[in-house]
Amino acid sequence: MNIAVVNTWLPFVSGGAEQLARALRNQLRARGHGAMLVKVPFRWHPPEAIVESLFAATLLDLSRFERVIALKFPAYLVSHPEKTVWLLHQFRQVYDLWGTPFQDLPNDATGRRVREIVTGADTELFARLPKVFTNSQVTSDRLRRFNRRESTVLLPPLPEPERFRCVAYEDFVLSPGRITNGKRQHLAVEAMRYVRTPVRLVVAGAGESAEDIERLRRIVREHGLESRVEIVGRFVSEEEKADLHARSLACVYLPWDEDSYGYVTLEAFQSRKPVVTCWDSGGILSLVEDEVTGLVMPPHPQDLAAALDRLWTDRSLAVRLGETGHRRLGDLHIGWDHVIAELLG
Repeated sequence: MNIAVVNTWLPFVSGGAEQLARALRNQLRARGHGAMLVKVPFRWHPPEAIVESLFAATLLDLSRFERVIALKFPAYLVSHPEKTVWLLHQFRQVYDLWGTPFQDLPNDATGRRVREIVTGADTELFARLPKVFTNSQVTSDRLRRFNRRESTVLLPPLPEPERFRCVAYEDFVLSPGRITNGKRQHLAVEAMRYVRTPVRLVVAGAGESAEDIERLRRIVREHGLESRVEIVGRFVSEEEKADLHARSLACVYLPWDEDSYGYVTLEAFQSRKPVVTCWDSGGILSLVEDEVTGLVMPPHPQDLAAALDRLWTDRSLAVRLGETGHRRLGDLHIGWDHVIAELLG
């Protein structure tokens, strides 16, 4: 079957959604399908550009494909009679992020009009689709709340789980992934001001903007943390990331109200490492259970520092939590055969 995997494209941005889109294309090809990745450009500055991107997506001609599997806003608005949506997330700024510090849209006549157009287009689309899949219960709950649409949770597997392994529990914790305000790597860096043990922090990932990287480096400079914090502010290859996970003491993943459990969580558990996260980190909490597969803390630097000190002091705790996380992945039976059968069914 000729299949288009349709995802949103922002210049210089590569995260879990982009990984998932590539993995889905590759898994479809491995099963004999003629799959292609189609990237729909998306601009959201100035706010009017959001509406332009929305309408541009609806005009994209994908008639050469027999099936379309679409993942994100505005990519899922492409027109096709045989379209399946595996919803990773909507344009959250007009939904659950509206009225929060992460809104990043003006609360004026323009911003409210953009919000009205986006939510209206989404509600109309999802009402027409016979079936909608999501990547987590959090995403399904938001879809029901804001668009009055029921959906089926379809958990995303890692693209290449065999890459990730455990080599040691060294003296550093790892905070991987795209560096941005919403992922809150700054909380991890701030926590290093308060640690009492020799634990170190490695932040590894490209910044969404130069300002995101500079914010972390400024904290390091202002508090003399150069010997305790390493910021790898660039794209990190899968091989390098797997090596860091393999040697780390634990993974620190602190996003605010994440859509799903996140690839970072799966990578850590596959590497038999516990995850330190926050009680407001959203979908991650479906896998990270306090004192079972990780440590769930208040989103405050002092509390996070206490968690890191505890893991450094008690390596047996880090091992136990990481091993339990690894077993939990096996219990969930997250796999590509099931995902593709559901999407094409």
